[in-house]
Amino acid sequence: MKHSLKIALPSLMLSIAFSSHAAESLKPTAVADLYIRTLVNHNDRAISQLNDYLRADRLRSGRSADYASAADLKAADKAFPGEIADMAMPLFPEAVRGSLKAPLIELMTTVQKARQSSQCKAVSAGEAQKDDNGILTTEVAFSCTLVKTNETWANGIHRIAQSNCDAAQCTSELKKLQATYTAPASFEYKGTFAISMVPQDKDTAWRNDFARETFDEMFSDL
Repeated sequence: MKHSLKIALPSLMLSIAFSSHAAESLKPTAVADLYIRTLVNHNDRAISQLNDYLRADRLRSGRSADYASAADLKAADKAFPGEIADMAMPLFPEAVRGSLKAPLIELMTTVQKARQSSQCKAVSAGEAQKDDNGILTTEVAFSCTLVKTNETWANGIHRIAQSNCDAAQCTSELKKLQATYTAPASFEYKGTFAISMVPQDKDTAWRNDFARETFDEMFSDL
């Protein structure tokens, strides 16, 4: 038992030391990558690493320990296709609605999978600038390879709903729209992601409290 502890303790101490200095050691591009993999790809490892990175600053400022919950994201993923289907069904004539929930859910499940399969990477970080309030901010350039269709799912649903199709025709058109989202990712999107810290508040981590907005905008036309 003592021998096992002698072996385990150095590893444990190294892990603790790594965690305590994690915020200091990550470059802005690495932080942006964690946000991207958390909010775009819902990657479990990235969620855990981002939570570890932000935790000390979040606790010091009185916020919850974790920025993101893998369980909550998975629950939202599960609910998303059905929620969109429920919102879309009233757009269709009442006579065909009952048969369209399943194809609408299948469409949105495919859209969701295409989005979460996006291949993104932070490319470079600009020189950090401090404003009059002492907030230090850097703009991180990133690029993503995305699935982009000729017609967005939202526009496609509206078009089909207004086409006076019967149940079979509507289902067929929804299937065709779904198929467009199974194409390989090939559209190159370039954007910027701002991250900040407040050194005077003893911040050690770069963060973006409104990070979702960047990626919601990215997907708005897809």
